Amino acid sequence: SRPAKRPHGGGGARMRNSHMEEVQPLRKADASGEDVSVPPASMAQEQSWRCGSVVDITITVGVCVLYTLVGPLLILNNKYLLTSGFPYPIVLTSLTQAATVVFAVAAALLSRMRCIEWEMPRREFDGTLIRASVVVGFAAATCLCAGNSAYLYLSVSFIEILKGYAPLVTMMMQGFFGIGYPERKPVLAVLASCVGTTIASAGEVHASPVGLLIFFSSMYFEATRLILTQKLLGQYKMHVVEALLYISPATFVFTAAAAATIELPRFKPGDIRNPPIEPFWVGIGLTCLLGCLINLSSFLVIQRTNVVMLKLLSISRNAGVVVSGVVLFGEVISPIQACGYVITLIFFVVYNYLQITAAQAAARAKAWEEGRSLDGHPPDSPRSPPP
Repeated sequence: SRPAKRPHGGGGARMRNSHMEEVQPLRKADASGEDVSVPPASMAQEQSWRCGSVVDITITVGVCVLYTLVGPLLILNNKYLLTSGFPYPIVLTSLTQAATVVFAVAAALLSRMRCIEWEMPRREFDGTLIRASVVVGFAAATCLCAGNSAYLYLSVSFIEILKGYAPLVTMMMQGFFGIGYPERKPVLAVLASCVGTTIASAGEVHASPVGLLIFFSSMYFEATRLILTQKLLGQYKMHVVEALLYISPATFVFTAAAAATIELPRFKPGDIRNPPIEPFWVGIGLTCLLGCLINLSSFLVIQRTNVVMLKLLSISRNAGVVVSGVVLFGEVISPIQACGYVITLIFFVVYNYLQITAAQAAARAKAWEEGRSLDGHPPDSPRSPPP
């Protein structure tokens, strides 16, 4: 006889709801406002938009606009400081990470006080988790310091164009770590995107070899950080904010140590007493504020929309940075570069679409299997999950 179904809203429903509130973050915002992505977690793909009333619609739109603006603003603000007489990118990186630590701690405290919807899980002391957070924090600090330093040598637009190689580098590092390669369609989309990036890069006449070396180093460390996050922290099923709470302190310590070792020996006290630019302290304050807002806005976008919207906003944000570099810093983009970048954006959208649909299919299949097991059906039942 078939076992009776559990009442609606019982243990099975609670299990699925609690699972939908967990996200394993693969990326967080970097010190230069680089693209923010979230890994394929079931919660984010299936979460519905909060647009039930005019107030909800207004808040959701405001959150999306905030997320779209803060990343480019941080990049442009840091570029302005770095090229106006304050050539200390690692110092700026450490300030942004300090702001990230403040945000993560504040979010955890508000969660304990039940002032926000997300509830910080209580974990016992885990030495393995602490060591993994330190390793990931070191990779993140190296990536952020190198990525921000590249703005001393390369234009904002050119750096955003070069980020089109990021998926290819990540795939290469996946093979190096033995994680495997994705299916053929995503690979073809990435290769086509890289062709567009190569076309756009070929038109750059002010490419610095040192800047290219620093930037591609940051890209490889970013891919390494993503993979280390998967391998070392994936089992803990952390929320975005909880992951920041564990990783950002280690990242801040390493970036501060790098700043003290590399930049403080050549630091000129006159740069503080007599700032090289008039709104110097305003720029420093904006660096810290925007660092907090990047993490806050990415958290709110995930909470109020879904990962699909997050990725689409990230793509539009990168294009906005390219346009801003041309308008604000007088950077020149040739027609060849523009055509190549359009090709990159098109196939980057295709790549993200393939990744998201694959993650959605896997999440639906997993939820279907869990539902059947709760109903008493064996996992290897011949019935197929819904499309």
